[in-house]
Amino acid sequence: MGWGIDLLVYFYIGKSCFLLTRKDILFTVIASCIAWNGLSIANFIYRFDGVKEYALKHFNDIYVLEYMIPVNLVVGISYYLVVCVFVIMFCYIARAEQKSRRKAEKLAQEVEALASKLERHRIARDIHDSLGHSLTTLDVQLELANTLAKRQPENALQTLETCKQLSSQCLVEVRRAVRTMRDSTFNLNEALQTLVEQVQQNQSLQISLEIKLPNLPLQTAHQLYCIAKEGLTNIQKNASASQVILRGETKFNNIVLEIIDNGKGFNLNSPHTGFGLKGMQERVDVLAGEMIINSKEMKGTHIQVLIPFC
Repeated sequence: MGWGIDLLVYFYIGKSCFLLTRKDILFTVIASCIAWNGLSIANFIYRFDGVKEYALKHFNDIYVLEYMIPVNLVVGISYYLVVCVFVIMFCYIARAEQKSRRKAEKLAQEVEALASKLERHRIARDIHDSLGHSLTTLDVQLELANTLAKRQPENALQTLETCKQLSSQCLVEVRRAVRTMRDSTFNLNEALQTLVEQVQQNQSLQISLEIKLPNLPLQTAHQLYCIAKEGLTNIQKNASASQVILRGETKFNNIVLEIIDNGKGFNLNSPHTGFGLKGMQERVDVLAGEMIINSKEMKGTHIQVLIPFC
């Protein structure tokens, strides 16, 4: 067909780059070089008889063979090696590109799986922070109303009214969470002020609000709001405190959020079964921050959250 055997050899070498080790590729190149150049010299000698008469008119037969065979051999080997280097380099680049593409696809799958995991954790935290406590209280009140319905119907009606208020609060929390995720102008200072007003409906708890926070990205502001809300909820449920200080400010390129109470405190080394502190720590980790807890029994608790901010 007019095609030289060298094209087949180069294709064979290129294919071996994808299938063999480097040692085997080197052996393939050397073996094919010897075979190909051997065939080339044999072909030259075979064809030399056809031009022998012309060659004898100009050179001696022995001189021509002794001169032309080494020249053709050197030229052939040089040409062969240059093309082999190009073929091998091209094939290794193609193979590296294949590996990079596969690695990128694998990383994309891992990122997608990690994003799904983080989203599940975020949804779980939001459900726990916004609805978990209210629904738990609502369940307790409904159980109480069921008990009182048979013995003290008049008190059962009052309990049902409390349940109605709790269900309304759950709806408010759901709407607030949805509005926060959709609203790009979430004001953290105003949200914390509203949160404190809601918590202070419990007349036995006095909260001092000291907030001087700048405009923050929506994600950061929402996470800090949830941290503060979880901290205040934990105080209401467990601390038996009468006074709370909620402070927010910027210090040394950090957002500093502090929650201080005068409650009964707790032992930091004892195991905790609740999800409050764990949820707060997870939100701090999302913001690449740090949470420091200082607490002693009967001496209150001081929670300090540090979030990098430039």
